[in-house]
Amino acid sequence: MRNFYSKLFFLLLPALATSQLYVGTASDSSFVYNKGEIVFVNQDINLAGSPDETEGNFYLRNEGQLIQGDDASANSGNGIVSVYQTNTQNQWDYHYWASPVGDPGKSATSNGNSGNVNFYLSDDDNGGLYKTDANSEIVATPVTFTTNYNSSITSANEFSLSSYWLYKFVATTGYGSWSKITASNPLGAGEGFTMKGLGNGTSPAGLVPIDFRGRPNNGTINVTVANENLTLVGNPYPSAMNLSFYLLANSLPSSTDLSGCLGTYSGSPTAIGENITGVAYFWESDPNVQSHYIKDYEGGYGTFSPEANCNSTGTYEQPVFIEYDNEGQPVLDINGDPVVTGVNGSTTERHFTPVGQGFFVEGVTAGSVTAKNEFRVYIKETENPYSNFKSSSDSKSKSASTVSKNKTTPKAGEFTLNEHGVVVLSKFRLKTLVNKSYTRALTGVMLDDATLGFDVAGDGNNVSELPSDINFLVEGSDDAFLINLFPYDIEVKLPLKVTGSAETNTFEMQVSGLNFTPDESIYLHDKQTDEYHDILNQSYEFELEKGTYTDRFEIVFQDEKTLDVEEVEEVKRSFNIYQNNGRAELTVLNPLQTELKEITVFDISGRLLVSKINEGTNEKVVIPSSAWSDGVYIVRVTTKDNIEYSKKVSVRNIK
Repeated sequence: MRNFYSKLFFLLLPALATSQLYVGTASDSSFVYNKGEIVFVNQDINLAGSPDETEGNFYLRNEGQLIQGDDASANSGNGIVSVYQTNTQNQWDYHYWASPVGDPGKSATSNGNSGNVNFYLSDDDNGGLYKTDANSEIVATPVTFTTNYNSSITSANEFSLSSYWLYKFVATTGYGSWSKITASNPLGAGEGFTMKGLGNGTSPAGLVPIDFRGRPNNGTINVTVANENLTLVGNPYPSAMNLSFYLLANSLPSSTDLSGCLGTYSGSPTAIGENITGVAYFWESDPNVQSHYIKDYEGGYGTFSPEANCNSTGTYEQPVFIEYDNEGQPVLDINGDPVVTGVNGSTTERHFTPVGQGFFVEGVTAGSVTAKNEFRVYIKETENPYSNFKSSSDSKSKSASTVSKNKTTPKAGEFTLNEHGVVVLSKFRLKTLVNKSYTRALTGVMLDDATLGFDVAGDGNNVSELPSDINFLVEGSDDAFLINLFPYDIEVKLPLKVTGSAETNTFEMQVSGLNFTPDESIYLHDKQTDEYHDILNQSYEFELEKGTYTDRFEIVFQDEKTLDVEEVEEVKRSFNIYQNNGRAELTVLNPLQTELKEITVFDISGRLLVSKINEGTNEKVVIPSSAWSDGVYIVRVTTKDNIEYSKKVSVRNIK
């Protein structure tokens, strides 16, 4: 059975009329069955079967995938491709989906390739969502939809889904702008949609395969975007998609060469144009919340950046879960802060997008975001950590590019290749406990080609900034960023935006991980006090009054107040301490006018006799010694940079 599909190809090719792959309804019940492999068809596919028949169809099982080459080739026929994706384990929990197929019995979609048709989430026999059969990997029945809030499940093969929660979101803003999916408002190819899962979340019963059946989407697929508006899109193909490739192609100038990206193409692909920011957003929520009411929701948006590089791991910054009111707005406490649950989202990898996965993009102009066959790749979720669909184990999944304090091989600014041959850029992660309420995570990523300004498909802005929060700032933008790409230099400075809505706000910051060896360390620099706090080796807590601080704090990689060894020795050598017993005076000379913090005098037993502070940059400090007993004393000079110089002097008061 493993190679059955390839034998069919050879048998069918001589009989083809206009399609490169034709699957008919012959008397011997011919069909294509692909178990865990890739099938590549360069041009179009004609499936002569139907959704409720076995013959003339194409079945993808065990993560088998279908990839096509020519963007212009239009698929045809009333037959279907059948491909599985596992549902979520909770009837209260949203997930963002995208369909890899369209309804072969309905009208063509208007957004691209003429062979692609709209997708109807219906319970008829014309394609859509199907339930698997307990005794067959080919037979299936249409999913039953209920208008009730709750779905229901008896077994993996017997359940109903709620149509109440089927929505899409195209080039708009605001919670009230979700558009209900109906027979008169179907899902166009490439559009994402919301659907809730099955089960009560306490057992794996809700983790059942959903069978997408329909004509396979192929080629160029356009979805509307608008400036500063979000659009819910997704992977529109019955194969995995290189999300980094997709984001870069839709955000960089059209002449940009992208031939280094992993995908399906024969020439040298270039970017499509500057239509989106190049960052994707994924909704995550707490599966333990068992309610359909918005006021009970606890969730947030995670941010994925391809790091302006097709071949890097990318960075996914997990969301902070907050509570919402009936209007879909964050619930605020008495200080104006959102009510934060204390739970954060997953660290799931996002470089490759599996079949059926939906996500948000943000437009930068009125136009379209485009999917093309060249973005398609054969990547299995079970074999590659960079392709993940939401499942019950989200919160426990481990990031394959997790930054760790134990990885010290590369130097700052260098990159390495991991065991999968993927580029891992030097990066560090900050975690800040805000008002003892929630933890905000930020990631700094080092890339030579980056700038200190906004880097398209690199800097990941925070679409859910909170009233009390901490974020990166980049030159030329007022937006708050969770992910900051920058060209590393030990002298580089990364400004922060710190906001506090309470009368008094607390922030406790520390580097939680990094994958490089710092040249010195990582510091939080308070420009107002000119103090450097080593947040790599210990946490630093500070308080701020209510307000927004955009020019006070920055992340730096060297303490500019820390002098090197030669400078320290030069300062020490410059001091001259001597005792004039004839005049009963101790003199400290400071010819370099180094700023002094304290001058102290101790007797030989260690008892403090004198402490002079804040002498500034005085070149000469005189201390009377007439009241001292004869003997040996220790004089210690301490500078503002904590350089210490000590000398013994002998006091003999002459009467």
